[in-house]
Amino acid sequence: MPAISNFDIIVFDMEDALIDHSNSMCAAVSRAIDTYLVSLLGIRPEGGPVINPHEILEFSRVQGFDKGEDVMDALLAAALNWLPVDMAESDFDDLDGRDLLLAVSKRPEMAISLGDVAAKKNLAEFNKLLRSRGSGKRGMGRLRGLKNSWMALCEGHIMMDNFSQRILKEAFLGDKLFMAEHGQQRQFVTDIGAIEMEKPWISPHDLAYIRKRCPLATITSRSRTEAQFVLDRLDLRRYLDVVVSRGSMGMGMEDPEEARWIRSLGVAETTGADYPTRVTEAIGRIRNQEAMQSIVRVAYVGNCAIDDRGIARLKERNRLTAIGCAFGQDHKAAAAQKEKGADMVVHDPHQLSRVLTERPRLRSSYHRRRR
Repeated sequence: MPAISNFDIIVFDMEDALIDHSNSMCAAVSRAIDTYLVSLLGIRPEGGPVINPHEILEFSRVQGFDKGEDVMDALLAAALNWLPVDMAESDFDDLDGRDLLLAVSKRPEMAISLGDVAAKKNLAEFNKLLRSRGSGKRGMGRLRGLKNSWMALCEGHIMMDNFSQRILKEAFLGDKLFMAEHGQQRQFVTDIGAIEMEKPWISPHDLAYIRKRCPLATITSRSRTEAQFVLDRLDLRRYLDVVVSRGSMGMGMEDPEEARWIRSLGVAETTGADYPTRVTEAIGRIRNQEAMQSIVRVAYVGNCAIDDRGIARLKERNRLTAIGCAFGQDHKAAAAQKEKGADMVVHDPHQLSRVLTERPRLRSSYHRRRR
């Protein structure tokens, strides 16, 4: 007898519901900040880290950041503000980019250590200041008057003048993945990629159990290369029917490996597609693969509190149940997700497995007559 499910299709947000990447990204940000200060500004490495991964995790949650790149930009600005020196950009008028930072690193005032920067750290005050400006990325856009902020090279392409993001990627991806993503060797970071720290929210055993009841899809902001690496490493890929990843083909050139990924499992996506469109595409892909003709019952599993998720819009277009994930978070996070349209919120991955696989109650008039 076939297994009975509450849903015909389940769509997971990869980072919210399948992969716990909080520790890996926080470790990468911590390492990247120290590397930036040491490799580009000439600060001595003794006494680091300036900000440890636990502090970064708490900062991200308090401020509502959901992207590691935004956390890196905010905390690098904070670290530069905590430098015990205050230099003027006008002292280096004839220099730009990497040459500018090389000149900065040779100044006698920079003969300091990471420990000296950490001693001046006041993360609580920075949190308070950022919240007063609206919190998160919006607050950073309104923040003015931080010391030494011009020293952060975080503009433009990652391979050119966006050194903060390049160093973060090097710290996160490691040698092989960085080469696969960007076609270059790492320059600044030599440690193993923090991505190796990632763990599954749902075990392969539990995901296989859920997969027996209906086909599964996941969407992610990662590239095809990164998504494939993580899913393979954690033994989750074989239980997923569709993966919608950020498109990694560029300049109109066909990537054979990308094409195989699309045909066998994933859907290449451009970064311009909004979130509801990507969820809808995942649903459509499974419907085509499974030849589903009738209206299907869909479960979306992810963080429903993020504004650009468009949960209400998705529920209008599909017979969709929104299941919010608040793994390791407090009841305020759960309440925020319910306000944005979550039909239920789960706090534990094992609870999620039960919600997705429990036998549905039969409510038809036929069954009522038979009781």
